[in-house]
Amino acid sequence: MATLQVSLLAAQEDSWESVTPMPTARESVAACAVDGRIYAVGGFPGGSDRGIMTNERYDPATDSWVTMAPMPTGRRMPVTGVVGGKCYVIGGRTTDGQTPLDAVEAYDPASNSWQTRTSMPTARFGHAAAVVNDIIYVFAGAGRNNLVGTTEAYDPSTDRWTTLSSIPIPRALLGAAAFGGKIYMMGGTLDGDTSRYNRLDIYDPATDTWSVGPPMPMAKYSLTAAVANGRIYAIGGANGPGALNDVAAFDPGAGEWTVVSPMNTRRARFASAAVDDLVYAIGGTISFGNPHVGMDQVERYTPEAAGSGFVINPGVNDAWYNRATDGQGLLIAVFPVIRQVFAAWFTYDTERPPEDVEAILGDPGHRWLTAQGPYSGDTANLKIFVTAGGLFDAGEPSAVTDPAGDGTLTIEFADCESALVSYEITSLNLSGEIPIERVVTDNVALCEALSDP
Repeated sequence: MATLQVSLLAAQEDSWESVTPMPTARESVAACAVDGRIYAVGGFPGGSDRGIMTNERYDPATDSWVTMAPMPTGRRMPVTGVVGGKCYVIGGRTTDGQTPLDAVEAYDPASNSWQTRTSMPTARFGHAAAVVNDIIYVFAGAGRNNLVGTTEAYDPSTDRWTTLSSIPIPRALLGAAAFGGKIYMMGGTLDGDTSRYNRLDIYDPATDTWSVGPPMPMAKYSLTAAVANGRIYAIGGANGPGALNDVAAFDPGAGEWTVVSPMNTRRARFASAAVDDLVYAIGGTISFGNPHVGMDQVERYTPEAAGSGFVINPGVNDAWYNRATDGQGLLIAVFPVIRQVFAAWFTYDTERPPEDVEAILGDPGHRWLTAQGPYSGDTANLKIFVTAGGLFDAGEPSAVTDPAGDGTLTIEFADCESALVSYEITSLNLSGEIPIERVVTDNVALCEALSDP
């Protein structure tokens, strides 16, 4: 126990390291994380198309595996979703390896038992799934002789399915992850061989609509996706007959991909899961040749640090100020749908205007700066805009704002009640940083409830 704790603390950022192998080597495996432990379910060992019922639990705290109650249905290429402390295993291929499944089974780690739930409307394998607001969304995949574009949502509280808008390009073997109330789907293939995508499709469950994001650095399929430290990781996969070890990280706030450290082992058709902002890659295969050979290797990824661990959310919408300059401050608004923060900074000129200058409202030395830009994790990176001219409640003279901006404003939140503002106003060669806090604390409880991504 002590040895493992030292290893975790000493792990280098943006690096992979091997942990205890899985007891059953297999590919086409699925995984889910519940209460800090990872459950690896289904898959097949290799040498045949036989899907298995195996369910093995990994405990990161002890770096050890335990065999748990098997699934009722042996399968490969299922997907999972965690709601209410239970792991839902959905679809996949049957034991003959070819027939798509619609079966849904829920595993309860507390009782180490399984329960059969309402079947998915569209049988499929090689599909993707993610959870938003306790609803499991299932996308794309393959039927027996066709690709599936249908999106179907499962509500565990009612045990019912709903059909929603189809993915723009039906495909299989893609990765998916939920972040900030949206679902990001990346990669995939039409035939599992010559076709491959670097496409990023973004689904918004609130509006049942799709948009297209920046493409991945590399086109690939049979990859997995995981979220840690405010970024979405597209891990491994294939872009031909062999597996890859490359990993790319997507920052939803900045809308940018970054290539990060590759895995130590090339792998495709594997599972991944995140616990305490550490990502685990589990099982898989190196080659799609015959015979297939399942892997037992497991690797753990330590991402780069991402600040305080606090996640910006609409609960920070409020008036904020610095006690040392009481009477001026910032109005902050978060727009989670477009992943943007808007701030208006009410301040005063450092040099007072002449005494004969008149203002139609308030003091002529008052100034508003506005700023807008993306956020990720605990930090918002905004562009400052300075508006000049204008007259209160009058069309002339008109106010003028330079769309190019006039500097940068960074807001780094420590928690729901405190943050640090760093600013640089280009035209004035003015820069600095100030601590800010809320003017009132009514929204703190909401902020804390929303701060976990």
